[in-house]
Amino acid sequence: MKPRRTRWYRSLSLRLLVLFWVLLFITASSGYLLAVWKSAPPKPEPLSDDIRNTLQPLLSDFNTFQSMLPGRLVAGDYRVAAKLSAQGPQRLLIDEGMQVNYGSMLLPMLESEKAQQLALTEWLFVGPFSLEGTRLILARPLKASELYDKEQLERQTQDARAYTLIIGSGLFALLLGFWLVRPIKRLIGATREIAKGSLEPTLKRLPKRGDEIGELARALQTTARDLAISRDAQRRLLSDVSHELRSPMARMQVAVDLGEPEDAESNPHWQQLRRDIDRLSQIIDRILSLSRLENGLVELEKQPLDLAKLVDQLIDDLSYADSEAEKRLQRIGGDNLLVNSDAELLRLIIENLSRNALHYSDGKVQIQLQDGAEEYQISIRDHGPGVDEQTLAKLFTPFYRGDPARNHKAGVGLGLALSQRATRVLGGEINAANHPQGGLQVTIRLPLD
Repeated sequence: MKPRRTRWYRSLSLRLLVLFWVLLFITASSGYLLAVWKSAPPKPEPLSDDIRNTLQPLLSDFNTFQSMLPGRLVAGDYRVAAKLSAQGPQRLLIDEGMQVNYGSMLLPMLESEKAQQLALTEWLFVGPFSLEGTRLILARPLKASELYDKEQLERQTQDARAYTLIIGSGLFALLLGFWLVRPIKRLIGATREIAKGSLEPTLKRLPKRGDEIGELARALQTTARDLAISRDAQRRLLSDVSHELRSPMARMQVAVDLGEPEDAESNPHWQQLRRDIDRLSQIIDRILSLSRLENGLVELEKQPLDLAKLVDQLIDDLSYADSEAEKRLQRIGGDNLLVNSDAELLRLIIENLSRNALHYSDGKVQIQLQDGAEEYQISIRDHGPGVDEQTLAKLFTPFYRGDPARNHKAGVGLGLALSQRATRVLGGEINAANHPQGGLQVTIRLPLD
């Protein structure tokens, strides 16, 4: 099937380009709007009663009202800023000192129907005051407290506008980030599922997308299927090869037993041949067991087990072939510990770990059994030199041997790997660590049921 390519007009790169352009436009527009808001002229407010009560009595006389000219003091710090007469050659008069800076603001104020007050820079303008068609605008310098209040109000207004822009842009960026990151997280989760062996990773609607993310999702689907086919083929090959090797190995074992010479015990070549055949047979059995576990061909047959009895029987079996094992193996605890598990798999785990401990140490090997509310724990500890941290991370890797040269009885590196897979089949976990008092300790945690 030919992979579907992303069309240019559905490209994620094009979308991101347009999106970033929109973001830049919004950022520039926000800055412009903030500047406009900051420079927006202040709005007039209704005239306060205090100012009205102070000035109204002084402006009630017609002759006095008509005689007032721009620049003249009226009361206290109040002076005439602008005058609009109903008659005469000069109907509009504005104070020369204020005309340049405030003329454009005074004209609309003179035409207002109601008296207002307007704070501009350092001046407070009040008016218009009307009498017989003539209008006046008065002004006084702003007091220190009024200047502070005005600056504080402007600062609060600017802060509020800035916070609004910041929060708004932050929410937009959060939504944008969620839109961009969500499919990536889903792809990460699908990749982890593939690593665990999933044939159909959870991608939901991602493969239907027409951009690069959709193309990547479809490639992941194809990769998952190809890996599953390759993995199954590899496992079948390993299982078939191991199975085919067992028959000739069994015949060789029988032939060696039937053809054993009288001096077999003293003949080093014959003993070496027997050891190599036994070793090769053991390798094939373990490879076959590992393959069956990986392919899920092992069917669990859980039944009630006396764990202490199972371990004691295992110690007796190991001691039958090796008299030193009886002296070195020691069970600790576990009396009357009943569990529900598969006896063969559980024995396989403990046996592999015990053999490994016997091979790589010369002292005691302790098998400690502990029960809990929902799980039980099996710890196999040797009293050897332990292993370095770099080796600890590789102990459960198939065919890995830390230092086979230090012990001629070292295996092929399948015991721990087989134990790990069997533990997972039983629904538990296994880990290895150096014991604080010396030696390596492998701990298995399994559910009681």
